[in-house]
Amino acid sequence: MKKFLLSCLLICLYLFSDAQQLKDSSINIYKIYSDQVSELLKVRGLPGKEIKEMLSIFEKNRIVSDEDFAKMLSKLYPQDKGIGILFYFFNNDSLHRIFFEPGIIKEKRIISITKSSLFQLGYDINHVVGLYDKSIKSMPSQRGVIIESPEKSNGADYSSVIKSATDLLIPELFTTKYKHLYIIPAMNIGTLPFSLLKPYKDDSLLIDKCSYTIVPSILDLLGLRIKTLKQLTQWTGDMSTEFKRNPSFQYIPKVSFTIENALLVSNPSYPKNTDFDFPDLPGAEKEINVAKDYAKTYKLLNGEKAIKDSVIYYLKKSDLAYFATHGIADSIQPMEKSFLVLSGNDPFLTAKNIMELRNKNALENNFPEMVILSACQTGLGRSMESGVAGLARSFLLAGSNYVIMSLWNVDDDATAYLMNRFIFHLQGKHSFTPSEPLRLATLDARKKFSLPAQWASFAVFGIDF
Repeated sequence: MKKFLLSCLLICLYLFSDAQQLKDSSINIYKIYSDQVSELLKVRGLPGKEIKEMLSIFEKNRIVSDEDFAKMLSKLYPQDKGIGILFYFFNNDSLHRIFFEPGIIKEKRIISITKSSLFQLGYDINHVVGLYDKSIKSMPSQRGVIIESPEKSNGADYSSVIKSATDLLIPELFTTKYKHLYIIPAMNIGTLPFSLLKPYKDDSLLIDKCSYTIVPSILDLLGLRIKTLKQLTQWTGDMSTEFKRNPSFQYIPKVSFTIENALLVSNPSYPKNTDFDFPDLPGAEKEINVAKDYAKTYKLLNGEKAIKDSVIYYLKKSDLAYFATHGIADSIQPMEKSFLVLSGNDPFLTAKNIMELRNKNALENNFPEMVILSACQTGLGRSMESGVAGLARSFLLAGSNYVIMSLWNVDDDATAYLMNRFIFHLQGKHSFTPSEPLRLATLDARKKFSLPAQWASFAVFGIDF
């Protein structure tokens, strides 16, 4: 049987397999998940003592079951604002898909699928969206290396691949009542374009009716939410307090993102003596010019000025950092070989460099609240059971609340237009900022550019207001 049809059949069979549900229902997935997150954080370069402290949130709040997690969510999120939470857990060729509302478990499914099948789904999406098109002239390339595109499954076309992805990733109970979706991914799921999925009874896309955020882990969903609530209210962070006694938690405020002090990095003088060829990005200048107009104050580092030392210095003084440059993701050595491209003799701002800022930031407590990575592949990296270790996660660990990341190489003009619209929508007051402004910007770009490859590449990584 054709490979693609077999993959679809497996997904359909096991979505409703009662035997599989009973077999795996007794597994304490939260203990295993905690171990998986620990492994990912080790790859990120965190010391064991700090990892143990971060993971203590499970023990302190007695999160050992789906019911415990649902109860925890009810203490931190309102129950009547259209919020859905999708938690994916992968172990032993089984994908657990658990759908929550705050305080409620809406659905549990266990799907039998291999790692290679998950990766193949990603490759098929990339193929049908046109991401392996060699004609995108703004893409960086490695000198002397010919990279072959992964093989596409037989019979894979746009409609069938998107349907297969939707069936795998989105619960049947998902409807238009949900206005925002928090996605806690496993494996490569966080790198898939949820914008393109079709979960509704009509032909509309998820992005038409619902914003979404890729949350690195349960630790981030809870930890960053607690951090935000402590900033906005007089709450001390005591989780024993009942949700009903915290009326300020029962609404999602509409907020704008005012850019007080921005670091803007635009189209550096790309190095000529590395293993890569980096074409100029004239669209980067357009992006930054719009961002400048909305910033009360800013520091612009472009051309030869965009050296690593200057970028690191001004990062600590900014509330927003905006990188309009090239990016490279490496799945083998994500810390050393995933980087943003700058100027000068040491032009690569690596994930490791960003993590080193975390230690300094622990004392200074000063790092951009939002980071925009308008660069190729900044949402990619090394796929592990509890998600992806890459550039975007490094910025969150260093102190940011949210990162706007790219899942693939995008046309220069399309990127400039979409990000310009994003900056524009950030100035308005919205619930679920910055995900809702990005959703609106994506819809604007979709009207102007017909190809999904041009408008569906960006996602929010982190947590929203």
